[in-house]
Amino acid sequence: VGDLIHLRVELQSLFRLPRSNAIVFSIRCYLMSLKDIATYPRWAKRLHRVQKTMHPDLIEYKGTTKYHPIVVQWLSQFDNGEDIGVGTHPE
Repeated sequence: VGDLIHLRVELQSLFRLPRSNAIVFSIRCYLMSLKDIATYPRWAKRLHRVQKTMHPDLIEYKGTTKYHPIVVQWLSQFDNGEDIGVGTHPE
């Protein structure tokens, strides 16, 4: 599972150009395997908690219905229930 399933995240930004007042829309995509995410314990715990509590409609929208339970089960080995605090840093 860790090698086969990947998380894809998009960073979308809007910029207004000063002279023309036009808007530039940019997309930056990041792709990471679950195995790589699990190298950061805090990320693995957080992803497990997000996946575990995800609404069924959102699971269907993202197209992960078939393998969602497997992902939650695989990520559960990294979540010991400890508080992960706040912030975006991996540790």
